[in-house]
Amino acid sequence: MVSYSPNIITLCLDFYDRERQSGRMYHLYTSCGVSFSTLFEAFDRMDRLYDEFLLPQAAMRIRSFRIDRRKQERAVKKERMPKLQVRTRKEMKIMEEFDKVTGQRGKDSTFIIHVKYRQNASWQGEVTWVDKQKKEYFRSALELVRLIDSAMSKPDK
Repeated sequence: MVSYSPNIITLCLDFYDRERQSGRMYHLYTSCGVSFSTLFEAFDRMDRLYDEFLLPQAAMRIRSFRIDRRKQERAVKKERMPKLQVRTRKEMKIMEEFDKVTGQRGKDSTFIIHVKYRQNASWQGEVTWVDKQKKEYFRSALELVRLIDSAMSKPDK
């Protein structure tokens, strides 16, 4: 159902309504889930992760009124960035970790998000609603939010 990619994130929603959303997100670069209290917070953490590992690489930079000290830190981290070219044994270990990431489930619902591109100051990719085995493509982060919201506001939920 889901192909391997190092930038896939499993979004486990433990609680969801129009005002509040909470849960955990899992990816290959942490040993445990990262908690979030709003969907905006989850997306912000995802975007920071993509910036940190340059995967997928952003086509444009987001402007800000503040001077970002993280840019200096990112330059140092780029030198220490893990190599994506792996040997067979190491590749097997990564695949096991990937299975752990995609095997997580939320109390309310679970989505596997694969951001393939970051163009036009937004995300493009695919989202899989694990509970219903449905996959949709999105052209922006806003469209991704709307897809998640439409899944969560179904009458059977």
